[in-house]
Amino acid sequence: MITDAASKRTAILLVSFGLSLAPPPGDWSTTGDIAGQSVSVEAELRTRAGNSYESGASGGPATEKYYRAAQTTCAVFHGLDDPTSDLSGRCAEWERLVAENLECDENSYYLGALYRQTRVIGADGTPGEWSEAGDPVADQSCVTPADLADEAARALATLAITPPPIVVQPPNGWTLVNVPTITYTEPGEQVLDTTLLGIPVQIRATPESYTWDYGDGTGPVTTTDPGAAYPHHTVAHTYEQPADQVAIALTTTWTGQFRITGTPTWTDVTGTATTTSSADPLQVYEARSRLVADDLS
Repeated sequence: MITDAASKRTAILLVSFGLSLAPPPGDWSTTGDIAGQSVSVEAELRTRAGNSYESGASGGPATEKYYRAAQTTCAVFHGLDDPTSDLSGRCAEWERLVAENLECDENSYYLGALYRQTRVIGADGTPGEWSEAGDPVADQSCVTPADLADEAARALATLAITPPPIVVQPPNGWTLVNVPTITYTEPGEQVLDTTLLGIPVQIRATPESYTWDYGDGTGPVTTTDPGAAYPHHTVAHTYEQPADQVAIALTTTWTGQFRITGTPTWTDVTGTATTTSSADPLQVYEARSRLVADDLS
């Protein structure tokens, strides 16, 4: 087990030392890291609602099975016609960790108690029977936003936030020297669905500041104002030299909030995320005045 007092990962992550973990068939994904002989894997996708997750040596039968038991599990199996069924037989063990009626507040996520069963693989490769009652691994718990705060900060920095578009005026791919070139963007907050340690979460990204690079060697311009279209424009740049092509880029800095899916309260995320937008190449012309003798009327 991994124990992290700050985020209560004891109840969420599984670890196998020197053991390769093989996911079961079906729609399954794992994330983790390897450090020395330690492999950490998110197992919540299969253990969160009483489902099981099996692990064993690579290429061989599983020797461990993890499952979660919720408060209502044994109440259901006590009513079965066959009280000796495999599941009802484990109730005495389950009730050690789930008998107490654990109440989670509206902003928390209920996580059932985690158990492990084991079995022995014979010398000929034949697996034995699973142990009748699982060993308790982690008590039932209420996962709070504070438990997920560090993971939320990492997620905000890596999630695929859609960069806001760049709008340039004049709009036809060219502008003039010594005339303001207007730029603005049309931002909006984005709500992204993800999972943190196997728990469904929503992350809300909100644009905080905008840094413009006008591609002519001048320094970047940072503002909290996204700009606006002519004639109410607030962000513009004046090119001093003609150019065959300049590339305007926008870096947007985002702050974030998150909540456990289905709960009402948003919690601020530490740190920020950035996205980069690019406009189509812009040609800068120099307009020259000329005196002519012809009558222009």
